[in-house]
Amino acid sequence: MKNLSWENLCSTGIHPNLSPLDEQRIRLCNVLNICCLVLQLILSLMDFFWGDGAIMVILMVVFAIINLPLYLMLKAYHYRVCFIYIFVVTHVILMAVAVFNQNLGKIDDLQIVVVGLSAMGMVLFDRYLQVAAIVFNVTVYWVIVLIIKDVSRDWTYGNYYSVIVNFTVCYFFICVCVYFNKSNFRQFQALLIRRNEQLSQQTADLQEINQYKDQLFAVISHDLRSPLYHLQSTIRRLNEGHLSVDQSKQIINEIDFKTKDVSLLLSNLLNWANLQLSGYKSVIVEIPIREVVEEAILFQKEEINAKQMQVLNQVPAITIGWGDENHLQLILRNLLSNAVKFSFPAGRIIIEAEEKSDKTVISIQDTGMGIGPEALEMVLMGASRLSTLGTNGEKGNGMGLWISREFIRKNGGELWATSRAGEGSTFYFTVPNRKF
Repeated sequence: MKNLSWENLCSTGIHPNLSPLDEQRIRLCNVLNICCLVLQLILSLMDFFWGDGAIMVILMVVFAIINLPLYLMLKAYHYRVCFIYIFVVTHVILMAVAVFNQNLGKIDDLQIVVVGLSAMGMVLFDRYLQVAAIVFNVTVYWVIVLIIKDVSRDWTYGNYYSVIVNFTVCYFFICVCVYFNKSNFRQFQALLIRRNEQLSQQTADLQEINQYKDQLFAVISHDLRSPLYHLQSTIRRLNEGHLSVDQSKQIINEIDFKTKDVSLLLSNLLNWANLQLSGYKSVIVEIPIREVVEEAILFQKEEINAKQMQVLNQVPAITIGWGDENHLQLILRNLLSNAVKFSFPAGRIIIEAEEKSDKTVISIQDTGMGIGPEALEMVLMGASRLSTLGTNGEKGNGMGLWISREFIRKNGGELWATSRAGEGSTFYFTVPNRKF
C-alpha cells in the first residue's frame, strides 16, 4: 500500500534532473488524472445502476486514450511528449463531441471550453509552444464554428466582433496571470538556488573549520603541552643544582628555543581564533616592510645562529605596505621559521621586496630541501597541513604556512611559491602598497 500513497501517485514521472517548474506541471497532470479517474468511476457506477451503459463505454474510451497513455508516458519520463499529447487529444475530443452533441453548438458554451483548454496550454508550455498552443486552440474553435457546426451562416459583423473581443480579453488575462505566476516562481527558484549554493558553501566552510578545529586540539594537546612539560622538568633539574655550568647553559638554550616555539604557536592560535570572530576587524596601517623583516630575523636569531646560517635582508628601506602589522609580523615569522627549518646548516636565506603598481611583492628564498611539484600544490591550496621534520630533525605543527595564507588573504594579498626538491624554495606573497 505504500506505493499507492497519494504522494507516490502524484510523483509519478518526477526525477531529480527536472526543473521545479516542470516538476509542478507533472504533479498537476498526475492530480488531474487521478481526479478524472475518480470522477469516471463515479459516473460509471451511476450509469451501471441507473443508465443504459452508453456513458460507461464512452468513459472506457476516454480512459484508453487519455488516462492510461498519460500515466504510461509520465512513468517513462516522456513528460514533454505527454503534455503535447494531452493538449492535442483534448481538442480532438472536443471536436468529436461537437460532431455528435448538438448542444455544443451554443457559442457561449464552446467559448468557455476552448478558453479553458487554452489556459491548460499556457500552463503546460513555455514561449514558442505557448504561441503554437494558442494558434491551435483558436484553429480548433473556428473549425467547429465554421465547418462542423456551420453556425456562422446566421452571424453578423457583431457576432464576429464579439467573438474576437472575448477571445482577445480572455487570452490577455490568461497570459498575464500565467506569466506573472511563472515569473514569481522563477524568481523564487533562482533565490532558492542561490540560498542552496550559499548553504553548500557554508557547509563546506564549516567542515573545513571543523577539521582544522580537530587539528588545533591535537596541536594544543601535544605541541603545546609537551614543551611546557619539558620546560617544567628542565627548570626542576636546574633548581636541584646537580648540573655543571656547561650543562646548565645548554639547557637554558633549549629552554629558549622551546619558549620561542611555544610563543609562535600561541600567536598562531590566538590570531586564528580572532579570524573566526565575525566582529573582528583588522587594523590597517602603513607598514615599513624592512623594519618588520628585521624583527622577524631577530625573533629567529637563535635558530639561525644554531645552524650557522646567513639571512640577508635586501628589502629597500623605503618599501612600504598597507595591512595589519601584527598579521604581517606573524606571516614573516612563519615563513622565515619554515625557511630556517628546511635549510641545511651554513645555508643562506634572502628576503627581498619589489614594489609594483598597487602592491608590494615580498619573497623569502632559501637553499634547503625544496618541495616536489605535487606536494607544493597541496601545501599552497591548504589541502595538506602535515608537519615535516626539518634538516636537523626540527619538529613543527603543520599550521604555520596554512595560517599565513589565511592572513595574507585577509589583508588583500596572495601567496605562491616556486621550488625544486633538493635545491630550495622561494615563497612569495603580496601586500597592498595603498590603503584599502
